[in-house]
Amino acid sequence: MNARSPAVIRLALIGAGRWGRNYIRTIASLDDAALLGVASRNPETASLVPPECSVVGDWRRLIESAEIDGIIVASPPASHAEILIAAAEAGKSVLVEKPLVTAQSQLPAIVTASARTSTTIMVEHTHLFHPAFRALKAEAEKYGPLRAIRSSAGARGPYRDDVSVLWDWAPHDVALGLDLAPGPAEVLDALVVARLAIGKAVAERLHLRLKLAGGAEYRIVLSTLDDRHRWFAADFNDCTLIYSDQAAHPLRFFRHSGARVDEDGEALPVKPGLPLTVAVREFVSAIRACDPRRDSLALGCQVVDIIARCEEMNGA
Repeated sequence: MNARSPAVIRLALIGAGRWGRNYIRTIASLDDAALLGVASRNPETASLVPPECSVVGDWRRLIESAEIDGIIVASPPASHAEILIAAAEAGKSVLVEKPLVTAQSQLPAIVTASARTSTTIMVEHTHLFHPAFRALKAEAEKYGPLRAIRSSAGARGPYRDDVSVLWDWAPHDVALGLDLAPGPAEVLDALVVARLAIGKAVAERLHLRLKLAGGAEYRIVLSTLDDRHRWFAADFNDCTLIYSDQAAHPLRFFRHSGARVDEDGEALPVKPGLPLTVAVREFVSAIRACDPRRDSLALGCQVVDIIARCEEMNGA
């Protein structure tokens, strides 16, 4: 991109499935970004994009286009590595859906390719962009060191046969814990406690246990066998903060440690905003400022490393 950024950042989207369509709607709501291209083989995609947006079958055409400033990758995880490396080599900024990749062996090539360019590379761990989680991080600074973290997330579908429950669900929770307690982390346990075949897919309930920087233990429960829910609890010596994106009050404060998600707590104020909108806005701003956002790539790599270690342990 030229030293003087255009008034409108020109974006392209690779993948127009269920989540990719959320990107189409999100970009349409922004004044300083425009969707100029989508890579999709679904004939319905053309009816979902603005008139100025072209739909192509080969994502390489979008990466090679001089008219595109940034690429959003919402294709299946198995395709991420090839797309990321090609985009970096073409000097294109990238916002990629979680997980960054699904194999540790793919990380060195991505890091090497990104080091050769000053373009932005961001991983869209959705909940890191949620205003309630960001408010939790700000509140956490008031209460001293973390004592422990607990989280639970799940839903009865969608059931996917292209990625495991671990790789589909764990990136969110692992990223939340590493973002709140940055630094080296250790995998203590990773267990599959229930498993059920559903068509070509598999539903599971997983229990993960990590030791985070500073010594806090992090217990994670993930399940595609339970009703939809997501909560994240940070315990301090004398209080607890709970983020729950499904609750009427997404951030609550409890005046004792170890509070349960079903207890009554004090609702804390949270700025309005949808996390995907926040993510795309920050991606657009980073492109405009030529900010490579190396912290996001580093976190994405650490998340992949942690999940790969969980996968190796006890059949998770």
